[in-house]
Amino acid sequence: MAALTAAAATFTAAGGPAGAGSAQSPPAAASRARRLPVVRLGPDRLELPYDEPYAREKRVLLRKINQERAEAGLGRLGYSPRAARAGDLFCREAAERSFSGHWDLEGRAPYLRWAEAGGVDEHAENAASESHSPPPITDPPLDLLLRSHARMMAERPPDDGHRRTVLNPEWTHVGIGLAVVAGEFRMTEEYVRQMLDWVEIPAGALPAGSVAPFAAKLPAGWNVAVVEIRYEEPPRPLSRLEAGARRSYGLPPAIRSILPVAGPGLVWESGDKGSFPVGASGEFRLDVPLDRGPGDYYVVVFPSRGIGGKGLTPCTAARIRAE
Repeated sequence: MAALTAAAATFTAAGGPAGAGSAQSPPAAASRARRLPVVRLGPDRLELPYDEPYAREKRVLLRKINQERAEAGLGRLGYSPRAARAGDLFCREAAERSFSGHWDLEGRAPYLRWAEAGGVDEHAENAASESHSPPPITDPPLDLLLRSHARMMAERPPDDGHRRTVLNPEWTHVGIGLAVVAGEFRMTEEYVRQMLDWVEIPAGALPAGSVAPFAAKLPAGWNVAVVEIRYEEPPRPLSRLEAGARRSYGLPPAIRSILPVAGPGLVWESGDKGSFPVGASGEFRLDVPLDRGPGDYYVVVFPSRGIGGKGLTPCTAARIRAE
């Protein structure tokens, strides 16, 4: 389990993040990036036509999660079929191939599987499993779900990562994954923070070394504090032992920080004027150099209210694939 809560930069009263760099693209390359085919994912991007297995049992767990959040003074979560389907696919594979943890045997972490399922928003996964010998598992699926979730909520600091994920105030939605195969039970809780009005990314993979377009629209009252570009090489297969040994995860390392235009006559503390403007309506566009070779580039937007702030957390993990 891992909830991604890295601070993007340190802000000062001078109006900017100390030491953040920017990415500039050659004008010709930037022009080409803006002409590439893109897909826009709007406010309905967490929906999906899906004939969901165990839908009744999952709704009971959803009510339980929302009850616990209400008791903690937090908002209720909507349900995302897209996140549920991503969780179901992973749980089914894990149960059928008898592995556990957050990585699959192709070496894909939760954020990559979420991106391949069409997700662009910030995401975190709680996972649980049981193996019964001899098979089969005879416990009702609802009992398995509630028992696993109860173990998460019984955690105590500092080893309470699952519980803190459930009670993270920034999540807006959750989807629940579940599979029971012979003597193997797997479940996931797929948490999502949908904040941006829409997100625009390339419609497919781009050549390594090219420049990719990215655009999004913030809701009223929010600004872009900084955008990080994170990069990871293509995944490699893992053994069951390797997959199970990876107990936590996080997005890959940042390779670039891109600042918005500071404003007329203003500069960031670093002296940078910023690389992309943010419109009055909250819309912004930027160019992402795919300059580390083939692999996955994640555009991670850190929003803020007002200028700067501390403890910033992301609202996107939008993947751009280079090959």
